[in-house]
Amino acid sequence: MDSTVVVIADVTAKPEHAEQLGAALEELAAACRTEPGCRAYDLFRSTEQPERFLSVEKYTDAAAFEAHRAAEHFTRIGLGTVVPLVETRDVQLFTGANSVPPKS
Repeated sequence: MDSTVVVIADVTAKPEHAEQLGAALEELAAACRTEPGCRAYDLFRSTEQPERFLSVEKYTDAAAFEAHRAAEHFTRIGLGTVVPLVETRDVQLFTGANSVPPKS
């Protein structure tokens, strides 16, 4: 059974804060990549909407994801710097396909 947790976060900066948000997201991504349970943390910027960013994060399991959310850098950068710069955000959680029971 695959216990991987995948997070897809789609955030849009307030127009005047697009560059600042991009820098903060890069800093957050770099810190998150050092977490023992983080398998990947990829950050993308829209070519058509430069204020829009997408991150795709992979954690080994639910415990690793919880450790990520409890990390000092998540609180300091994610909640303290990133969130105030964001106009809209959509965060979705996924698990490995093998861990989801098939529909009857």
